[in-house]
Amino acid sequence: MQGTQRISMAAVLASSAGSLLAATVSTVLLSAAVLAGPGTVPGDGYDGPSVSQGMDLPMTPTWVGGPQPYQAPEPAPEPIPETPDPGTDPRDTPAPRFFGEEIDTETDSILYVIDQSGSMSIRAEPYEDLNNNIVSDGSRLDRAKAELKRSISGLPENFYFNVLFYDECVSQCFGSKVQASAANKTMAFSWVDAIQPDGWTNTGLAVQKALTDKENKTVVLLSDGAPNFLDCAMQYVGGTDDHASLIRSENTQGAVINAFGIGIASDPTSRAFMQRVAAENGGSYSEVN
Repeated sequence: MQGTQRISMAAVLASSAGSLLAATVSTVLLSAAVLAGPGTVPGDGYDGPSVSQGMDLPMTPTWVGGPQPYQAPEPAPEPIPETPDPGTDPRDTPAPRFFGEEIDTETDSILYVIDQSGSMSIRAEPYEDLNNNIVSDGSRLDRAKAELKRSISGLPENFYFNVLFYDECVSQCFGSKVQASAANKTMAFSWVDAIQPDGWTNTGLAVQKALTDKENKTVVLLSDGAPNFLDCAMQYVGGTDDHASLIRSENTQGAVINAFGIGIASDPTSRAFMQRVAAENGGSYSEVN
């Protein structure tokens, strides 16, 4: 508390013939409180990332120590274990697909890493939902969810999968990859439906998290922008080199990362980063308008 000030007003009235009337004295206390010092918001000494640096603008403020109104949904319930046919070779079943592209898999698993940052709320081009209805007013995230569900729906039951969404932090559907049974797909869809766009873009941390599963050899990555924060606490902004290096150093198993850029045709920095991640990790790059 600072800036305290006292103001006193006294009115004294004197009468004739030696009689004196005393007026009351009132005191008013005015207090001024300083809510925040310099450097906490943009334009007031703030030295964090700005929109001009090509970073995501959160849907709601997410400054360090500030409120976090959007919370990622809790992980899906424990998956229902099933035993796939041990004689089925994943290469004998149809390959997974994502935005029309075949995803070659060396093993019987796939992990999806999907951007949910604030810019994913931007309206997408018209697309087909899971029921083949045309959606003309959906966001980039809505379109990504529809394609994610379509891809998971097409996985054979001998496959295993998991889904990770990320802004500056990372959340995942299941604790580890699960069998692509009908029940597990349904649980995954319910979890995916609850995801909302918000925050920044921590691509490096999200892909690193997926790559800690050393048995998985196939990763699908989707993003609509260049990475920025490289830690969940939003205290360090990493450049594209930092994010790419983190991904490459974690990929000791040689997993193939297939990258998809959505809405970044006019953003050379974002496109170059996604192309780099794919090239350095044996995958391909595809663009979604």
